[in-house]
Amino acid sequence: MRLTLLLLLCVLVAVLFNRSSAASQGQRIAALEIAVARQAEQIAELTEKLAKRENSKKTEVSIVSGEEGLGDSSCSKVCAGTTRRFFTQWEDYSSDGVSTTVDMSDCGFVKTPTIITDLEGFGWQWKTTSAIYSATPDSFRLQVRNWLWNPQGGNAGKKGWNVEWIAVGYTC
Repeated sequence: MRLTLLLLLCVLVAVLFNRSSAASQGQRIAALEIAVARQAEQIAELTEKLAKRENSKKTEVSIVSGEEGLGDSSCSKVCAGTTRRFFTQWEDYSSDGVSTTVDMSDCGFVKTPTIITDLEGFGWQWKTTSAIYSATPDSFRLQVRNWLWNPQGGNAGKKGWNVEWIAVGYTC
């Protein structure tokens, strides 16, 4: 129904346009040329704004301090990952702890980044304490202890313990 009405309206406009005098057709053409010129100006303005936005390339990551000092802010990067449930290689340490080394070499950091970790799994991880050791641009070691339940002997793996991590650093 709407399509039919639209087609009838188009036919009516075409008939009226053809019946109008040459002078009014000239006025309509002039008005259309003005409208086209305005559209061209608006397109040029938008193109200029987009070019300015592309050239600014501001980073969304601000690093205010780091273990090895500050770097080039245009090279700051956030990289995150997981050691994955049931794939984390836990090693026993001390009498009630486990540790694992986390590879973050795919991040491409050139300085040791700031690292945040969390232990994820299916049980007992909420009663742990952990610490990051031996952090480098490519890896870090996480040591985990639990005084109420012993994660050693493969128990951490059976509970699906894995390391969720976020690192913020420089790539150049």
